[in-house]
Amino acid sequence: MKASLGRPADLSLATSVTPPAKQNWMHPIRWVPAGAASLLDIGCNAGELLAYCHELYPAMRLAGVEINSAALAKARHNLPDAQLHGAGADTLPFADASFACVTCIEVLEHIPAGLRQQALSEMRRVLQPGGRLVLRVPHAGWFAFLDSNNLRFRVPRLYRRLLQNGRRDAGYAGGSADVVWHHHFSEAELRELLGAGWELETSRTGGLLMFPLSDIALWPFYRLQRTNNVFYRALHRLADFDIGCDYGRASFDILLVLKRI
Repeated sequence: MKASLGRPADLSLATSVTPPAKQNWMHPIRWVPAGAASLLDIGCNAGELLAYCHELYPAMRLAGVEINSAALAKARHNLPDAQLHGAGADTLPFADASFACVTCIEVLEHIPAGLRQQALSEMRRVLQPGGRLVLRVPHAGWFAFLDSNNLRFRVPRLYRRLLQNGRRDAGYAGGSADVVWHHHFSEAELRELLGAGWELETSRTGGLLMFPLSDIALWPFYRLQRTNNVFYRALHRLADFDIGCDYGRASFDILLVLKRI
């Protein structure tokens, strides 16, 4: 998982590996082909998803891009054999058709709106024909307004007073200036951004209220670096359960699995 697949990363890797079949259908590992020879993770953060893939599929060639320098340094330390670059999704430093699978989990909403279509085009470029893109983003559901990443915009004075010096922005060259409003997408919006050249293999939604509320509740533990706390782990389990439940159009997250054609 990357930053708990939607939360601030504690820059640590999992100590045990859960088989893909044990994960819920919103977890990207369920959609990474076991026989894929190579995988690129867009916005790889500290490399948690890449480490998961390495444990499951040791022969898989792994790569990632990340603009957060602190997270990237941690990923390089933990994954010395992976190809890891400090780069944005809109300018991927890889040749055409380099990968059998590309994952982009809770990243597209971090990219400025004007660059999102270019980023998706780049993902298609580096995918092999017939390769798979696993894309997960916040969904335009009932509780999109609870996205904790947008609190800085909804209550800017409170955020500046209490949280601006927190670790959420650490590692970004421009600090808070690099953070954009987290847009919540509908499936129709995503398909328009993707454009031609894709075949939709599946679409999933998940999460309702516990997922965003747990993100807010976890922030004090993350800020104090108490991520091994029993309450932190319990909240994670609740969030993971919630994201695994399909609430349809009300859901907080959406996942698309696409094949390059």
